[in-house]
Amino acid sequence: MAEVRPFLSLKWKLLLSVLSLMTVLTLSLGWFASRELSQQQGFLLESQQNGLQQNLNNVIHQAVDHAVDSVQQLVILYEQNEAIADMENHWADVQLRWGISALGILGRAGEPSYFLGAAPGASEKAWFERWSRASVPVWRIHCNSRCLLQVQVPMLLNKQQVYFFIESELTSILANFRSQESFELAVLGSHSEHPIANAYWGRQLHSISNRTRSEPLLRQAAANWRWDEIVAGNSLYQIGDAPYAIWRFPLDQSVDGPALLVISNLVEWHQLLKQFQQSMLGLLLISLLLTALLLSMFAWSPIARLEGHVKALPLLAERRFDEVRHRLKPMQNWWQDEVDLLNGATLGLTDRLQSLEQDVSDYTRELQRLAMLDGLTGLPNKAMLLHELNKAIACMGRQQDRVALLFLDLDEFKRVNDALGHDQGDELLKIIAERLTNSVRAMDTVFRQGGDEFLILLRGIGEEADVRRVIHKIFAGLQQPVVLGNHKLIITTSIGVAFCHSPSLRAEELIKHADLAMYQAKAAGRSNFRIFNEDMLLQANNRLMIEQDIGSAIAEHQLRLFLQPIVSIADGKLKGFEALLRWFHPKRGLIMPANFIPDIENSDAIIEVGNYVLAEAVQLLQRLKHKDWGELYIAVNLSARHYLAPGLAEYIRSLLLGNGISAKGLLLEVTEESVIEQVDKAMEVMAELKALGVRIAIDDFGTGYSSLSYLKQLPFDVLKIDRCFTSGIQENDADTHIVTTVIDLAHNLGRTVVAEGVESELQYEFLATAGCELAQGFLLAKPMDEHRIMSVLDSIHDSRRWPREDMPSLLAKLGT
Repeated sequence: MAEVRPFLSLKWKLLLSVLSLMTVLTLSLGWFASRELSQQQGFLLESQQNGLQQNLNNVIHQAVDHAVDSVQQLVILYEQNEAIADMENHWADVQLRWGISALGILGRAGEPSYFLGAAPGASEKAWFERWSRASVPVWRIHCNSRCLLQVQVPMLLNKQQVYFFIESELTSILANFRSQESFELAVLGSHSEHPIANAYWGRQLHSISNRTRSEPLLRQAAANWRWDEIVAGNSLYQIGDAPYAIWRFPLDQSVDGPALLVISNLVEWHQLLKQFQQSMLGLLLISLLLTALLLSMFAWSPIARLEGHVKALPLLAERRFDEVRHRLKPMQNWWQDEVDLLNGATLGLTDRLQSLEQDVSDYTRELQRLAMLDGLTGLPNKAMLLHELNKAIACMGRQQDRVALLFLDLDEFKRVNDALGHDQGDELLKIIAERLTNSVRAMDTVFRQGGDEFLILLRGIGEEADVRRVIHKIFAGLQQPVVLGNHKLIITTSIGVAFCHSPSLRAEELIKHADLAMYQAKAAGRSNFRIFNEDMLLQANNRLMIEQDIGSAIAEHQLRLFLQPIVSIADGKLKGFEALLRWFHPKRGLIMPANFIPDIENSDAIIEVGNYVLAEAVQLLQRLKHKDWGELYIAVNLSARHYLAPGLAEYIRSLLLGNGISAKGLLLEVTEESVIEQVDKAMEVMAELKALGVRIAIDDFGTGYSSLSYLKQLPFDVLKIDRCFTSGIQENDADTHIVTTVIDLAHNLGRTVVAEGVESELQYEFLATAGCELAQGFLLAKPMDEHRIMSVLDSIHDSRRWPREDMPSLLAKLGT
């Protein structure tokens, strides 16, 4: 029995929904308006503060300019043989004319030779001495018992360099700044750690405008807010019943120096803001009520008519079409509305439903047919593949011929699709589908898996050669040039082949086998094919196991570093080690890097492993440093994916800082392919690493396809000769010339050379003659664990020379 749920009429739902929506809109508009007003308030306060700062700077600079003008007039008087000393008799007139409180003349050493007004104190003398060599006017604001603007002006007097000192009351200067009565000013002295009378925030109050009204405000502000909150500014401070803006303007460049406070009453602006908010709230509430009233007036009747539709529509499911027409007779309204349109649409639907019953069955059959075809190429799709493949496998028990499945993946199709656009890519797929159809036998079927993947079911296969003939015909057909617009393309594909030998094999398994073989073919390069074997399945399972276990290997420190020494060929001294990774799996034992690194190098796991090796290497450098081997470096191999991953330089920087290791102890080895494939990104990463001080080596040089024009631009430090060239020294003329050429090339670029795979004295002596700086290989030592390395280092601590001649006996003592 169906659950009976409570009923609520649509008209009530509509009314409640609209009222809820209006309420939300009202609150949202109110919130946005409030936020906008708050932002405007901040902008207003900031603008007013900037204007006051500009006015204050102008007033002070005008006072300084006035002092300089006064000095120039004094010099003119002196040059006209009017004695400056007579000013002492007219000092009061001079003070009134020029608005100054003290005047002095200083010698080149800053010693006062003439002074009118208050005698200079220790602070003034120190200031004189500090600026006694100044060639331009200097000034400062100094507060002691009162705040003064002091200006020192260099002048020539009787062909002698002298300095005029003029002092003015700050209060008279600030009188010009306070050109309006809308704010009050307070001058505070420098911050003091000792108690001061009449002080606020540890600063003495030197002067204040409108003291009877302003000082109580200042007292309340000091009691309620810290000095750093006042310095932040651009905030409203509620003092009593009124909001105020308080701005602090420093009067010198020191943090705790004297400051000017501007106190502005914003009560009128705040009242206007409240009136605006109240008006807006009232308007929104009225709008809400009017909306509810109008909705009730106009929506009630149409919704009632909808109830008739609710009762009539279920009759359509019962095919009672005439009764529906009777219930929904059209009404003759002067103005039509949506309910009238719904009424007409329902009657039209009734007519359509009667005629569609037969059409539905026809369309169903057509859809079943189309469901088995690809919409773009017209080829059978994957659903049809499974159907046909299951049929072909089932027939194997009654026929001697085998079934083969080809899995095709176009090479570089994504690049072509991105370059030419999806429309052109679709046209290319149609052309390929046609060529594939023409390349197979009449009994074979081509399917489209999706994207750029196709499958071909080959029936009646007697021997493997039959499949190879079909494959070569496919390669030949696809490699014919394709012209798309102005572009001429050569298309290739990678093919995986899977044979079905048993009728018990499921279709999905055969597709999986062909897919695995296709990936092997793609790894071998363009226009290749591979036939599935059980080893591929084992490799896939092994890859899955590696991906699942590598996280535990990192967390449980199953990965360990083995070190192979790198030795100076010239003097035999040890220079560093190359870190080589070993995986000690708890179940599978020792796993060498070649058996697991290729399985993870295209996933994020390779970055996790690389970060783990970097961390272990830096910690090992720290332990070497503690054993007085701080000059050694460790070379760490980085994969291309890890090298180009974001955040590598920052991660290395944190490791070096966290372990207190110099960046020169780390050498990062990258292959030439990883650098050249994305040379711009590689150079950017190299620049970041070089900025840290980390050195970079190009590993396996000569085995890739690096361009010398790019190579000379790369800021690497070390070039490593691959062992495939070192092993052929003086046995193969080509390898010998290659090694010599690489050494000369590196030296011309100002780089150091390391030869890998040195295994004989003959190779070692040749490298020494050729000028190669460093060597590593089995001649010196095989990779060893940290314990054995530390034991060898203890034995050569004084000489620093790697004991390559004594290594067998030394390793025997160590139990190797």
